[in-house]
Amino acid sequence: MKLRKWLALRGPKYVGRRATILLDRYGITPSKAADRVEGCIATLAEYDCLPTLPTPGRVVERYPQFLRYLQEAGVEIAVHGYDHVDLGAYSLAQAREQLTRAVQAFARHGIEMHGFRCPYLSCTDDVLDVLPKDVFEYSSNKAIWWDVVSSTDEHSATAIFDALSRFYRATPADEKVCTPWTRTNMVEIPVSLPDDLQLHDGLNLGSEGMAQVWGQILHRTHRRGELFVLQFHPELASLCRPALAAMLRQAGRLRPRVWIARLRDISSWWQEKAGFAATVSYASTGLDITFTCSERATILARGLDDCGSATVWDGQYLRLDGRSLRVPGHCRPFVGLASDCAKGTASFLREQGYILDAGETASRCAVYIDSAVLDREASEVDLINYIESSAGPLVRYWRWPDGAKSAMCVTGDLDALSLVDYAQRLFIR
Repeated sequence: MKLRKWLALRGPKYVGRRATILLDRYGITPSKAADRVEGCIATLAEYDCLPTLPTPGRVVERYPQFLRYLQEAGVEIAVHGYDHVDLGAYSLAQAREQLTRAVQAFARHGIEMHGFRCPYLSCTDDVLDVLPKDVFEYSSNKAIWWDVVSSTDEHSATAIFDALSRFYRATPADEKVCTPWTRTNMVEIPVSLPDDLQLHDGLNLGSEGMAQVWGQILHRTHRRGELFVLQFHPELASLCRPALAAMLRQAGRLRPRVWIARLRDISSWWQEKAGFAATVSYASTGLDITFTCSERATILARGLDDCGSATVWDGQYLRLDGRSLRVPGHCRPFVGLASDCAKGTASFLREQGYILDAGETASRCAVYIDSAVLDREASEVDLINYIESSAGPLVRYWRWPDGAKSAMCVTGDLDALSLVDYAQRLFIR
């Protein structure tokens, strides 16, 4: 029954094409795949980039020594379910069992575990909500689609591209801000698409084509100050290495800089940033703002005559050197929220680093948001653009640490190391 459903979801063209590809890329033993992984990691290390490799628990059970070797080299090994299966086809209890078995396998073999991404990004909100709070720090199971593929390329899409697009269920980047967000029990870190399988196997683009597409995402996320989680699969590591190197060279030239990190580092920072605060007190000549934050915090200000000790950062923003600021006169360089704004709006804006005023003085802030504004600026992207294009002065925390404008992660789903690993999927019940 499971096999019939598996085949029906993919279709004969997808299955036939993938089977041919896998026979070429994998051997009966893991040596061919392991060499590819090591070579890719060596290339990334030249650019001070450590990847995150989501790996099924069953693969950890088979090759624990190799996974520990990667971990000792600084690579993050994340959970990728226990079996490489679509959790959307499982009951809630079965899906939770898959993740529980993976956690046990990681612990049994001494593999650190901070977060997870399920095969095909198939973990649902229901599963996330029932996971114990202390198991995972982050999830990376939501996808954001960047419209960077030409119409000509889309017309040549194969069954693989169509099937993966159905599985991933991505949200358009022109609607969704591509940064983490905090759920009740963990941080969600979205993946940016298209990935390597969509581009190479799905659209028949080579390494140069992948580099061009990913380069566009890199520059767009940098311009917007967001996060680029580049997803690839080590089965394509040899073909991806030139494209990944090109991305990292480009990232190294961008200013303000791109923070290159593992998923666990992004999650840790997002939780650290959640504790930042700003205290506002009244003085005879204006407002005194005191920032409670770590040394890594990036504090920005614009439109003020005197920011004290500060350096030019990006656009109109200056980066404050200190942790306090005197704002003269009656200026309130904050985002005011009307009482009719939904609680989710406040949570979203706070996570983006804005200092909010939802009290009696909200309407006197440099930026004021009420239900009429939210009706007009319907998406997250529209709302951020509205705030950032406003003429008034603004003081805020930035999203990323140490003055970085954007962030980038390289993550490779280490689905298998041999043909045997792939073949066993067909017999999982």
